[in-house]
Amino acid sequence: MKLHLFKNFKHAIAVGLMAIIAVGCGKAKVEVYHGTEANWDYPKTVAILPFSYETSITEQKRPHQILRAVFFNYFSYLGYTDIPIETVDLKISPLIKAGTSIKDISNAQLMKILGTDAVIRGHVINATNFTAGIYAETSIEAKLEMVDLRTGDLLWETKHTELSTSSIITPSLIDMIAEQTANAEVNKAYHKVSESFILKVLAKVPDPASLRHEHVQLPRIISIDSNIKKNTRLLPNDVIYVSMKGDSKLDAHFDIGSYKTRIPMKEVSTGLYTGSFRIKKGDQTNSSIIIGSLSNKKGLTAKKFYKKGLVFIK
Repeated sequence: MKLHLFKNFKHAIAVGLMAIIAVGCGKAKVEVYHGTEANWDYPKTVAILPFSYETSITEQKRPHQILRAVFFNYFSYLGYTDIPIETVDLKISPLIKAGTSIKDISNAQLMKILGTDAVIRGHVINATNFTAGIYAETSIEAKLEMVDLRTGDLLWETKHTELSTSSIITPSLIDMIAEQTANAEVNKAYHKVSESFILKVLAKVPDPASLRHEHVQLPRIISIDSNIKKNTRLLPNDVIYVSMKGDSKLDAHFDIGSYKTRIPMKEVSTGLYTGSFRIKKGDQTNSSIIIGSLSNKKGLTAKKFYKKGLVFIK
């Protein structure tokens, strides 16, 4: 009888943990209020404001700062001109020091102080990071929105929760121990979850890159693809394949984050470029993004990042 109850208890834990993990693996729901139609006077410059956070979140863990920094890094690949975070902070610091909350700064004030067309606002609702025996968890729940300061229009908004876990249902005990050890490094754990959070959101956010290309005549990248899928862990001798479609007869390469850059790509047919990178012993990177680049003879370069997976090399 006791053995039967114990088995049922273990089954209940596993089912419960699977349910928790399923919640964190969902797509981000982004409400978009303005698309990228040809006549859209899209905001050219965008500032990412300091993200606020609930008082229940420990300041020292900095999940709001990490989420903002990661958002800035990936948002920079879209067709906007984004103001460096340090510049934004420097310009609004006098108001903050005077006791004004970010949410209380009007659109008109922000436009005057920052000299920008739009802003990204973020608020971290909840953030967790703990390891307890057979279970480890890191999560971030946050609201993000983009506001056109010229009109006051809300361009898009999202409220999303991203969750990363390891538990007794992890197939490999070694992997589970490694994940829990990494989970103990709070900043790295929040960074990993933030990347997954932001990639899901930016996959739904309107990108005016095609409109901008018409104005400045950047090379055109139609699509980028790879054999890397979500949560794929790579080992020595594994090969990363990348293909990219765009304008023909140009110079092409791809980067694996900042870990490996300018990996050459060859035009195998009109406008189709391919390249690969074989993992060697000693290579190691965690959650790096694949970025394709296409450059013309004038030195103008277009970039597009692969949205369906990050590179994890053990």
